[in-house]
Amino acid sequence: MSNYISSSDAYLLNELKLMKEKIDGFSGTAFMRLMYELQFYQIEIEIQRRELLKVQLELDETRGLREELYEFSPLGCFSFDSHGAILDMNQAASTLLGKDRGSLLGDSFVKYIARHDRSNFLAYLHRCLSCELNNAAEFELALADGKLIKVKTSRVGSISGSENKTACHMSFMDVTEFRIAELKLRLTSQVIESAREGIMLTDAQRRIVAANASFLKMTGYDLDEIIGQTPSILNSGRHDATFYKEMNRSFVVNDGWQGEIWNKRKNGDIYQEWANIKVVRKNDGEIDCYIGVFSDISNQEAISHKVTELAYYDELTGLANRSLLYDRLHHALIQSRRDGSLMALVFLDLNHFKDIKGMIVHSAGDFVLKEAAARLAYCIREGDTLSRLGGSEFVAILQRVEDKDVLAQIATRIMKALEKPFLIEDNELFVTSSLGITIYPEDGDDMTVLLKNTDTAMHHAKSLGGSNFQFYDASMRPQSGVDNSRIYHA
Repeated sequence: MSNYISSSDAYLLNELKLMKEKIDGFSGTAFMRLMYELQFYQIEIEIQRRELLKVQLELDETRGLREELYEFSPLGCFSFDSHGAILDMNQAASTLLGKDRGSLLGDSFVKYIARHDRSNFLAYLHRCLSCELNNAAEFELALADGKLIKVKTSRVGSISGSENKTACHMSFMDVTEFRIAELKLRLTSQVIESAREGIMLTDAQRRIVAANASFLKMTGYDLDEIIGQTPSILNSGRHDATFYKEMNRSFVVNDGWQGEIWNKRKNGDIYQEWANIKVVRKNDGEIDCYIGVFSDISNQEAISHKVTELAYYDELTGLANRSLLYDRLHHALIQSRRDGSLMALVFLDLNHFKDIKGMIVHSAGDFVLKEAAARLAYCIREGDTLSRLGGSEFVAILQRVEDKDVLAQIATRIMKALEKPFLIEDNELFVTSSLGITIYPEDGDDMTVLLKNTDTAMHHAKSLGGSNFQFYDASMRPQSGVDNSRIYHA
């Protein structure tokens, strides 16, 4: 009986009570007692009729609510028979397939499943019909416009036939965007974790909530040591309050800050890094989090020095290479023109170097070149330039020379230094050299001309048997087949 009793229902209940009392205390004829009992049952039937009417109204309301919930549910709801034919559907279901509801009823749902998923769907449908499972599954739908979408489906219930379960209800939800977002998140996570830069994430209160492997390696901390801490754990003490005040102002004005900052590792080492910190805001403008990307630049000076070495110095001997030679020669010419002094170029080549490179002794050629470079550097004056062009060829720039006699002394000293035996793995190697010398300004006042002249003089010395030096003379001619342009083209 309903908890709610109307005034008319209360009247009937009261009448029923009074009639019961009359019957219980009646002492008249049997006929009159029967009449009272009949009235009693009539009242009782009326009360029951009213109760049934109320229940019917409640059922109608419940059915209507269920139908509204079914029809306007955001989930696509289908009813399938055992072959996958569509028996019923709601509006969201027809929207999911992109077709009119009337044209879909009786149609096979299987044809909307992507080919690679059809057998899986039919197997899932049959298990749903036999009530073997209630877990969700995902399938790919191929729509009429060629679009592929990912859907998640669950069994809602089954419809009983005469003896067997002949159809079932399923709900479908489009999870395409969710899966794409999930994939993007996973890829982003992988990119962040594999990034060479240190990456740190803090909440709005600047408490660290995440950091990648590079950040942990850079700072020396383990993840559980920094989670919940603020970035001040890295404070090196090298920056004053004004520095951090300006950083905070930039967060407000520019939604971020970037610049060089000194931080401290867990072991106490101070290091310099380039920081790029971004403020991420919610839709309402409130700060959601901070993302910091950090690059350790404490060894940048060393790297810059190494790059300079590779660009301007010979890797094997450490002498100036071709590029630095041209640069030094250019400045030497300017200086000589300014003060009117003499300048000389000495071109040297080790004789029969190919024979040394072909020796069984491992790396004999490299050893000889490095040792020769050291001996040559000892023979020239401080402030002069010694370079290796490549192979066994060396060029020296000698500035502010007095005369040819001084140059002859230097050339003789070089030849004697190279004639001393080279000791390698208990073996003695003997090396000779050929030198060509040209002088500014008497042999030319142009860098290209001077380089060509000294190369010509060196080959002239070789033509005389080697183991000698020759000053350039205009009567000399380049050796046949020798392209001395190789030394003055970068």
